[in-house]
Amino acid sequence: MVRELESKEFGRIRSRYANPDDPAGWPKYVDAWQWLELAIRQARSLRLDRRKPIRVLDIGSGAGYFLFVCKQFGHQVMGLDLDWPPMYAEMFEMLEMPRRIWRIEPFQPLPDLGGRFDLVTGFAVCFNSHGSDDVWGIKEWEFFLDDLLKKVVSEMGEIYFELNPEKWGCYTPELGDFFRRRGASVQGKKLWFKR
Repeated sequence: MVRELESKEFGRIRSRYANPDDPAGWPKYVDAWQWLELAIRQARSLRLDRRKPIRVLDIGSGAGYFLFVCKQFGHQVMGLDLDWPPMYAEMFEMLEMPRRIWRIEPFQPLPDLGGRFDLVTGFAVCFNSHGSDDVWGIKEWEFFLDDLLKKVVSEMGEIYFELNPEKWGCYTPELGDFFRRRGASVQGKKLWFKR
């Protein structure tokens, strides 16, 4: 997969955006080997290397490494993310993967994404106002999950999110109970909703 990236002129993107003075910010994503290795582990943990082809939507798709791996396993993919930084758009264009620009806001419906998806993922979820004093509670999550199920997730589809830790953990006890009542398997930062 690294060779395929290099054959698609990934070096041009790396040379444009690499910044050794910013090891924690988004320029870190030019280290293709590290992020592909993580994406392969994520895809395998979801058994995407053993499933027949499905449609995968990744929310907060970033540079697209996870979707690139999914595509290598034969799945149809789409990213949903903000229009920043420009490196992400260049990555998706280089890898010939579709991406929809959209900011997820509380109590705002998702856009029409041109069909339903068998798996909706989000890794290191930030759309829930992560790191702020306004992290989503039960009502925001309920609206979002209902909207996903109503318009985005296929009849037998699944939702898998990995949440970022907040001051109190990845979610409050009440929110954890809510996720379980909604049918999620909750393990640490991981939420897996199966229909």
